[in-house]
Amino acid sequence: MTDRGNEFLYRMSSSLRKGLADVQTKVNDLYRIEELEDYIDIPDSPIEHIKAALLPLVGQVNDFQDYAETVTGRMELDLQEVDIHALMEGVLLIAGQLVDQHGNLRLEEDIPNNLPSIEGDPTRLSQALLNYIHNAVKFTDSGTITVRVEREADRILFEVRDTGIGIAEEDQEKVFEAFETILEDKDNPRLGFGLGLKIVEHIIDLHDGETWFESQAGAGSSFFFTVPL
Repeated sequence: MTDRGNEFLYRMSSSLRKGLADVQTKVNDLYRIEELEDYIDIPDSPIEHIKAALLPLVGQVNDFQDYAETVTGRMELDLQEVDIHALMEGVLLIAGQLVDQHGNLRLEEDIPNNLPSIEGDPTRLSQALLNYIHNAVKFTDSGTITVRVEREADRILFEVRDTGIGIAEEDQEKVFEAFETILEDKDNPRLGFGLGLKIVEHIIDLHDGETWFESQAGAGSSFFFTVPL
């Protein structure tokens, strides 16, 4: 995409994000109207349908906004001292919810007790890990999602491993490319816009780290990134 196209994508996604945020605010306001209390938290009510329909749209627009920030050089880090254990506590809480919604998966963790702090942006690092985890859940019908953290000589290694469908060798070059997918069925509900891993790559690049993966068709995948000490 050209610089002009990237700039247009940024402006468009910014506008959509603001518009959706305004809609979400109005929907949340409905929960405070006494006359509508019979429609609140009722699964088939129009209010709950609207709220549920908004959630995936917000996620998609946020991905487009983050991608637009990567290609226009606008993404900035809020660098601070990051307690890895506190970071992982928040990540694993959300990961557990994702796994529980799936029903046929279990979440495992391998995180040692004596990890040092790192300099980084905790929000962006959480986002990177959750993008990995979301992909693992999406492409694993049953089995295990394992989140591992390890201290190496001069860096911290983060890994998300799954027992999912894996990635064929001929598709592996697409994995970190934007708007690419390994799925041939374009109607597959797991099909997204192919932006999550590209966003991870950019976040970790900004941290002077590395991203890579190992996978085999039918035998699951392991996705890694590092943050220097």
